[in-house]
Amino acid sequence: MFNTNSLTAQTSQVVPNSTLSASFLGPFANVARTYQMLIDDSQLTTLSGKYLSSISFRLLPAASAPWPPVDATFSSYQIYLSDGADPANRQLNFAANIVGNQTQVKSGSLVIPAGSMTSGSDPNAFSYSIVFDTPYLYTSGNLIIEIRHTGSNTTSTSTQAVSSSSTSAGFGTLFSACWQGTGGVLNGSFTYVKINSLDNLSVKSVEIDGGFSVYPNPVKEDLFVKSARDVAEFHIFNMVGQKIYSQKNNSKTTKLNVSSLANGNYVLQMIDKDGNSKATRFIKE
Repeated sequence: MFNTNSLTAQTSQVVPNSTLSASFLGPFANVARTYQMLIDDSQLTTLSGKYLSSISFRLLPAASAPWPPVDATFSSYQIYLSDGADPANRQLNFAANIVGNQTQVKSGSLVIPAGSMTSGSDPNAFSYSIVFDTPYLYTSGNLIIEIRHTGSNTTSTSTQAVSSSSTSAGFGTLFSACWQGTGGVLNGSFTYVKINSLDNLSVKSVEIDGGFSVYPNPVKEDLFVKSARDVAEFHIFNMVGQKIYSQKNNSKTTKLNVSSLANGNYVLQMIDKDGNSKATRFIKE
């Protein structure tokens, strides 16, 4: 039998644990931005030992309508993860905040379908996930999420955030942020972020739901995927989390030729048109 993980629900952590309603344009501005979020390790204990697989943001409670009004296309939307300095020691210098090497977990363009970011609640839902190209194994320590994008083709939207003046909520101790547009690096509000993860890819998982059918297992040549959902992309990862194959899709039934893969265990990630993702493990023989 195949096993699967729901990348948007397996294990998630929202940072910070509060409901303040400042705003910040950074993640979804329609002009170029670099945005660096520093998170203290005390906020991430539930994610230790797991593969971080996607992040999501939410609109302000005061948002009058879902966003975007039309499909929002970012020609380049890059995300980097790394160890980081303590939020209390954050500098207005991106490189100085990074400890060790950055890992790029997302590259290329990003298309957010119209209306994906929902409104009408307080707080609003984390209703759209930005799925990583490659899961990132988080072991411990402070975490930096760095977003570099070129801006979108539609209106900007504000995300719910914690103002840098809200020290009682933990800004400057539990989390911090800075950003850059066309000028120098500036102090920034910290956008509420939901970090989603998989358990270790080689161990725990849950049974695949009725919406997907993946066969045969083990497989020698052709792996078939049948889904009631509109799956947009497929990615295959080895068991250390490296992406080794990708394929776009526009059919309810897809055949993946895996004959060139070495014998062993792999993870197939399936991303639907709304950015939701599931992963299933298969055996190549």
